[in-house]
Amino acid sequence: MLLLQVSDAVMCRAFPTTLRKAAHAWFKSLRPRSIYSFAQLSDLFQKHFVSSQTRRKNSASLLNVVQERNESLSLYLGRFNAATLEIDNLDESVKYTAFMRGLRPTSKFAFAAKEYLETHKEHRGDNGQEQEKRAREDSPRGGWASKRSRRDERRPKEMLDMKNLTPLTARPSQILHEIKDKQILEKPDKIRSVPGKRGKNLWCRYHNDHGHTADNCECSSVQ
Repeated sequence: MLLLQVSDAVMCRAFPTTLRKAAHAWFKSLRPRSIYSFAQLSDLFQKHFVSSQTRRKNSASLLNVVQERNESLSLYLGRFNAATLEIDNLDESVKYTAFMRGLRPTSKFAFAAKEYLETHKEHRGDNGQEQEKRAREDSPRGGWASKRSRRDERRPKEMLDMKNLTPLTARPSQILHEIKDKQILEKPDKIRSVPGKRGKNLWCRYHNDHGHTADNCECSSVQ
């Protein structure tokens, strides 16, 4: 761009249109009404970028960028962004932390950002628990399938093999009546249900206890 016989004001206004990325961010970080001539602007520009080329900063330098008294959020953000461009491979979490620490304690933005993050975190926590629950249910080893497999592991092997047994041609109660005196049956395990909650009108000849009949007794079916 070639500008001839123009005032400093026009030069200063045209200057930012030629800038990109880091240079443009640096220009936006300048304080309003802090430039009085194009020569001053050029000098500041050269000093800033010549020095930044010789010595790159690290992320710790961001801790020195703080919002000053009566400085607007937009000005502070501009200065902060200009500082981040001088740091190579800046981690986003470090950038966020440094920006929030640099805000004034009375900043309404800091309060609003903190409130938003806490709300967002709670929302994500609820969704995260729901997603984990769905993942367990969808997984072959999760949810109902895993609970069922754990129950199956605790069952005796005979209980797992019941589906492979040959169907009886007579009811268990009839078979028990025929062989009750031959002492060929193993002693059954105790009924696990609470005695007070069992049906007293149901009697199992195999357990010699109430709660169910021999025809629906799993132990007698296995025997």
